[in-house]
Amino acid sequence: MNHPESFQARLLTGLAAALTLGLFSIPGVSRADTNSSPRLKLVVIKTLPYPVINSKTPGAEEIPGGFEGGNTVKVTIRGKSEYHLFAHSYETLDWSHCRLDHWVSADGLHWRHDQVLVPPYTDKATGLWTLSCSPMPFFDTEADRWQIYYALFAKPQQSWSPGGTLRCASSKVKGRDGISGPYDFPGEEVLKPGVGYPKTASVSSVSTPFLAKDGKWLVFYGGDNYSALLPETKTWGKWWVALASAPSPRGPYTQLGNEPQPLIDPTGFNENPMPIRIRGPKSGKDYWVATFDFLHGEVAGPNLSEIGFTWSSDGRDWPAEHGQAVDIRAGFKAGEKPWWHVIRTPHDLIDEGDGTFTCFFTGTSEDDHGFRGIGMVKFKLEEVTDGLGK
Repeated sequence: MNHPESFQARLLTGLAAALTLGLFSIPGVSRADTNSSPRLKLVVIKTLPYPVINSKTPGAEEIPGGFEGGNTVKVTIRGKSEYHLFAHSYETLDWSHCRLDHWVSADGLHWRHDQVLVPPYTDKATGLWTLSCSPMPFFDTEADRWQIYYALFAKPQQSWSPGGTLRCASSKVKGRDGISGPYDFPGEEVLKPGVGYPKTASVSSVSTPFLAKDGKWLVFYGGDNYSALLPETKTWGKWWVALASAPSPRGPYTQLGNEPQPLIDPTGFNENPMPIRIRGPKSGKDYWVATFDFLHGEVAGPNLSEIGFTWSSDGRDWPAEHGQAVDIRAGFKAGEKPWWHVIRTPHDLIDEGDGTFTCFFTGTSEDDHGFRGIGMVKFKLEEVTDGLGK
């Protein structure tokens, strides 16, 4: 004879098993919320209330528009560690004169301008104005060279529209010492339309390559109007990112799947994901994580101080429920206020080896005549088993 207590116990056990297997769901609760496996959470430790590069920093006199897309790496050469920032910067207050810059710092606080890698120029053969954007440095251990992945646009001067070519330039100097180049710009096209990405996509950026769990090299590429099948709606934006795969970092890259990677909810507001692989602080397991420009607050309002963060268990799938909108004002001391009006592109998480990560980002300052400066924030990563709030 069945006792009520035994029946109830068996019923609860069956319900728990069904939820675990995803046989049915409870409204308002995602499968990730019922999953007891570790999840990652990005936690703000400290945010500087001032930019580390502004319009008055020596070397910034020629770029009144400041910076936008790019990335920073920390490199140790012969026992000396330095931060190397690569970014596109503006010689005007609009997109008409866009160049690639290289800056260097020993401590992340004091920067010197190293060189202009690629200035804006007119192609004499076509008469088109040429602009270079979003440089992403990557050390290719196979080639033993630094490479810069970037987007190149050719268009009439004073005009801007997405739809560039995604390219890679290599340092002419072997080894990690070659990070300052010179580089063989314009390099070669690494993602070709119709092969590396859909012809319907207007691409504007490409990430550095990263090795996924299955042993294939992947890159994120992004832009707007990815496909007519995914139009902009009231809750979805038009800025999409997707993946392409290749047998080696230099390609050739082939489009991976037929849909963008969600990264976060709401999706469609994502630009410039910065992927790296890290070890979980508790479990030691491999995670693939990415910071990215989460445009939802800027486009739909009202938060202008958020960056996006997400993670993947294999590097290939980046579900929306893993996404986290991180308000970096959480790193201020009492009385401190943002120096920016709106933040834009966050850079990679730089592992400092002490459990903390440094992240540089760009932000527009109304107090600095609209100059897009460089800020700095410190994070830590936590592994949690409960759901993450957005």
